[in-house]
Amino acid sequence: MEIYIEKITSMIDDSNINTLTVMIMEVPCCGGLLKIAQTAMKQAERKIPLKLMVVGIRGDIISEQWIMNNE
Repeated sequence: MEIYIEKITSMIDDSNINTLTVMIMEVPCCGGLLKIAQTAMKQAERKIPLKLMVVGIRGDIISEQWIMNNE
């Protein structure tokens, strides 16, 4: 899991992205991806917004929300 955190941290700091959007399915196993992204954002020097989108099992967007980092 650490390698993914490092890659996302590098993407935030080195690629000059403006936001990070994490898309997960509504099934419970996908929640780990959000945790990886949040950890990477805490480690990154640049601070950017994080958006979470949840996709239903039929492909529809169930929810979208901005995730705030509590630092």
